[in-house]
Amino acid sequence: MNATGLKIIAVICMTLDHLSTYLNAPLPLRYIGRIAAVIFFFCAAESAVHTHDRKKYLLRLYAMSLLMTALSVVVPFILNGWFTRKTFSPPSNNIFTELLPGVWIIDILDSTKSDPKKRKKRFRNFILYQLATIPIWFVCEITLGARLHLPEQAYMWPLGSLFMSEGNLWLTLLIPLFYCWRGSKKKLTAGYLTYCILYTLITVPQLPAHIFRFTNAHVPQLAGIAGNIFSVLGFEAMEGVMPLRESLLQYNFQCFMILALPLLLLYNGERGKGHKRFFYVYYPAHIYLLYLAQQFI
Repeated sequence: MNATGLKIIAVICMTLDHLSTYLNAPLPLRYIGRIAAVIFFFCAAESAVHTHDRKKYLLRLYAMSLLMTALSVVVPFILNGWFTRKTFSPPSNNIFTELLPGVWIIDILDSTKSDPKKRKKRFRNFILYQLATIPIWFVCEITLGARLHLPEQAYMWPLGSLFMSEGNLWLTLLIPLFYCWRGSKKKLTAGYLTYCILYTLITVPQLPAHIFRFTNAHVPQLAGIAGNIFSVLGFEAMEGVMPLRESLLQYNFQCFMILALPLLLLYNGERGKGHKRFFYVYYPAHIYLLYLAQQFI
């Protein structure tokens, strides 16, 4: 199966997922939807290697991220102006906030293969910038958020931050991991299975929540710090712990992403017809069509 075929499957799964998200379609559609982002991440890692101009690819991802940011501010603002009796919250979907930093890491890895010193320097600068996005976000929330009443997306998404994307840090890191596993189906299988198992063992038993509760009971002054650390890393440290069945089937069902592995193993290394414009247009179009349907149906 070529990359275009994989993306078409991802689009179908993504649409089913968002039908459940926006229109309350049956929840199992969200389990199927866990396949979508994984395939897009996999294809992004492949595109980052095969593209003729990686900087232009990164700029395109950033431009799409900014477009989704602008739409998340403008569309609810217009609707709130037209329909004063109803409050419209912005949608929270912007996969480009994950694709951008993931491909950015691949660019560092791939362009510095023969220069370890340059790689070390670029990674140092990348990490320093990513850490700097946290206080930048905090300042923006105090100023822009409080004074202009802007949604968080308006000042989170343009930063290209690993910590403030649509998903979380660990999901975004799948993109450079796919780059490291490429060329070997054995590495892909072993690496991805290990990743999925670890992610499941952390999220489904709600390990961060257990650590938060333990810290809050024995060292309460550190509970807030522990919660913030988990939040930055992308794991929600809820004080309450739900039953495992409820956790798996209703809240922490991201582990169903393991279903993507057979499809990834079918990839034959070919691009296919591409249809690049279709995928870039379809993503924001279907998000906001479903969003509007959610508001008025």
